[in-house]
Amino acid sequence: MKSLEYVVKKNTQFQLVFIVPRGVEADVCVRVRLAGRGAKAHIIGLVAGDGDHRISIHTEQLHEAPETTSNLLVKAALFDRAQFTYDGVIRVARAAQKSDAYQKNENLLLSRDARARSDPALEILANDVRCTHGATTGKLNEDQLWYLASRGLSPAQGEELLVRGFFEHAIAMIFDTISQEKIRSALWQV
Repeated sequence: MKSLEYVVKKNTQFQLVFIVPRGVEADVCVRVRLAGRGAKAHIIGLVAGDGDHRISIHTEQLHEAPETTSNLLVKAALFDRAQFTYDGVIRVARAAQKSDAYQKNENLLLSRDARARSDPALEILANDVRCTHGATTGKLNEDQLWYLASRGLSPAQGEELLVRGFFEHAIAMIFDTISQEKIRSALWQV
């Protein structure tokens, strides 16, 4: 397991983007500590699993100081027999009043043999916070695929367009446009 830890200090804004491209197995733990008042963290994870690969992502958003903000979005598109496990926790310390935390995992299954499991969690000790989490898993919309086919796209082209669109919402949240292009390229390397 690869473990990464980041500390966000007072009035600092931090953005982390991690990618698991096709053809890669991964077991990663990402911990972000919001250690100073006014610290902000934006965490984006993009996973494109294929083959028989197993991918596991664990995240921790640790609110240790008051008036901290964290937003996490992990998106996974799973092809073939890929298996993806996501578990994440938002922990808010008693001293971290007025913290604002969000955690979301979205999974797209692109074959009947692909599997995804999500386990988001909250551990809140403060009483004046806003914390939410959620997870979704689904398949491509058949109506959208039909529409793209009616416009001349092959099934493979339609699927690729919809999967790229699935990731685009997260990629558009990245602050730097040059990094956005590098991430698009890295995500689709085979």
